[in-house]
Amino acid sequence: MRNPGWPAVVVIAAALAVTACGGSYSAGSPAGGAYATPASTAPTTSAATQTTALKTESTRVGTILASSRGLTLYYYSEDKPGSGRSVCTGSCATAWPPLAAPVRAPAGVFLPGPLGVITRPGGVRQVTINGYPVYRYAGDKAPGQDAGNGIEGAWHVIKIS
Repeated sequence: MRNPGWPAVVVIAAALAVTACGGSYSAGSPAGGAYATPASTAPTTSAATQTTALKTESTRVGTILASSRGLTLYYYSEDKPGSGRSVCTGSCATAWPPLAAPVRAPAGVFLPGPLGVITRPGGVRQVTINGYPVYRYAGDKAPGQDAGNGIEGAWHVIKIS
């Protein structure tokens, strides 16, 4: 005698496996990848490290990734993706504060690469996207501002397609 519940179990297991695998990865800068990130990652359980949700904002250059407060996020092309470190330290990190982890992707948004974390000197955990450390710009004071985009030809907003 066949168990009528087995087909449902197989379908559910397959759906969970596909969901756990995430999207497809395409190499490139954070502004040009094609990675579909899940809408959220598991929140942390420690009250001291509450996960915040990133947002998107509309700017003169298009839709960009922003902090939970709506401030534009940037990557620095001098950083080496996947190296596990940031070259922006000292006064650079004062002008370009690192985005502290943990964060989760905005619901329903395709990020240009997977979210990750590196540990900076001093133990601060910094968010990465597609292997690039992520920063804010001290000159941006309100949501939608992108005054740091293009500075020194090396600072770029993180565009969302």
